[in-house]
Amino acid sequence: MSNLRCLVLSVSFALAPLGSAMGQQNDYGGYDIVSSPHGESDYAETRGWRVFAGRVGGRFGYCFAESVRSDGSAVRLGWDGQQWQLAVPIASRPDWEGTLQIDGAGSGQGYRRGGDFISGTAAGGWTIAWLGEAELDGLRQGAIAVLGVGRADYDFRLSGSTAAILKVKECVGRSGAGAGQAAAPAASRSPSPEDAMPEEATPVGFGKAGSWVINEIRAGDRVLACEVYDTTKPGLRFEIDSENSYIDFKDGGEMGDLGERKPIRILFDPGDEPSQSEVEIVEGRDGEKWARITEGRMDGPGLLDDAVPNSGQTSFIGQNIILETGLEGSNRALDVFFECSNGIR
Repeated sequence: MSNLRCLVLSVSFALAPLGSAMGQQNDYGGYDIVSSPHGESDYAETRGWRVFAGRVGGRFGYCFAESVRSDGSAVRLGWDGQQWQLAVPIASRPDWEGTLQIDGAGSGQGYRRGGDFISGTAAGGWTIAWLGEAELDGLRQGAIAVLGVGRADYDFRLSGSTAAILKVKECVGRSGAGAGQAAAPAASRSPSPEDAMPEEATPVGFGKAGSWVINEIRAGDRVLACEVYDTTKPGLRFEIDSENSYIDFKDGGEMGDLGERKPIRILFDPGDEPSQSEVEIVEGRDGEKWARITEGRMDGPGLLDDAVPNSGQTSFIGQNIILETGLEGSNRALDVFFECSNGIR
């Protein structure tokens, strides 16, 4: 009798995740973000995360953003309109309990209070953690997270997570409208170089010019980009890759929503005529919002190789945007910066 009871329990545990994976509603009447793999389709891509919409039984069910680690395994952040969820490809019990830490600090039961307890469910070979606003806020602000499930720790980077969360909200708000063809299962998808860059890219010192620091952005032995910034003026930095150069700045205010584009005026030395340009609000590697001006490398003389090194100061002015900063030492710093760019591959 005891053996039979154990057999029945084993079959029950085996079938429970399978039922959820087949698209059944969960205990609170929503959907697990892994419950309908054959109904998932591409919605968008943002900052190294791919966003998908999931349909269950022909109806919209949920959206999630997926990032792929360097070993090819995935992590998902998703929402079904009721509950935010974090999913990792580890098999566990549906009533599991564990820990969530972000940058070495607890995040469960209040990210800022340091608790690290978290719980959730499991389905289809995935462990799902239920996220509150405190945990979600921690994921937006952090750099590295570790989900502890039993004896297993699953770590993943959070670069681009703010943009991913915003795009998931948009996807749910539109009930997945605009999603394309059905997506392949996560295990069969491999990251593109652009997907991999946020996980692999590391700043490596190239040189200094006074208070300015010039770094290579490397992935292994390959130089992907170069950056330069004045350590005394943290609100301005320049970057260049194989296709474009970028002026990134932040004024300490809200500036706008991620992905938003808005016109700005750029002023250099007093008496100069203002230049008109456009910025996009992006998430920097520090997880904060930056306004970005993009110029093609082949477009001829531009701001970085002409106006900036020949000016003593600059101002950026637009809706909810205002920054005035000095450019002392930028001439020599940009010489080293462009020397660094010769190694970009």
